[in-house]
Amino acid sequence: MNINLIYKTRTGHTEQLAKAMSSVLNIEPIDIDHPHILGDTDLLIVGTGIYGGRPDQSLLDYLDNLPSNKIKGAAIFSSSVSNKDQTELIVNILKQKNIEVLKTRFSCKGQFLIFGWGHPDLNDLRKAREFAQFILDSIA
Repeated sequence: MNINLIYKTRTGHTEQLAKAMSSVLNIEPIDIDHPHILGDTDLLIVGTGIYGGRPDQSLLDYLDNLPSNKIKGAAIFSSSVSNKDQTELIVNILKQKNIEVLKTRFSCKGQFLIFGWGHPDLNDLRKAREFAQFILDSIA
C-alpha cells in the first residue's frame, strides 16, 4: 500500500505531528511548500494548522489541484489553539474529488503566542503516533 503524508505548517507544530506519525508509518512526511512529486497514492494523510478557524489557504489550493484519479483515500489531522476539528473544508474538497475520507480525524492543541503554551507536548505526539497506528489498523 502506498501511503503519503503531506502537511502545511506556519509554526512548526503540524510538522512535529507529521514527523511523529511518519515514524509509525515508516514514511517521510512531505511539506507542501517544498518541491515534490506526489505519485499514485492509496492513502493520503493530510495535516494542517488551523488559522483563524480554517486550514491554511495554500493547503486548500494544493488539494484543489490534486488529480483525483491518483488518490484513493485520505485521513486528516490538525493542530489549533482551540483544539477543535475545523477541517470540513479539506473534507469537502476531497469528497468532491471522490476521495474517500476516514471519518475519524485527529486534532491536537497547538500554540499561538501565549495560548496553548508548550503544545504539542509529548502526550500530543504520543496521541499522533496512536492515530497513525489507528490508520494502519483501519486499512489492514
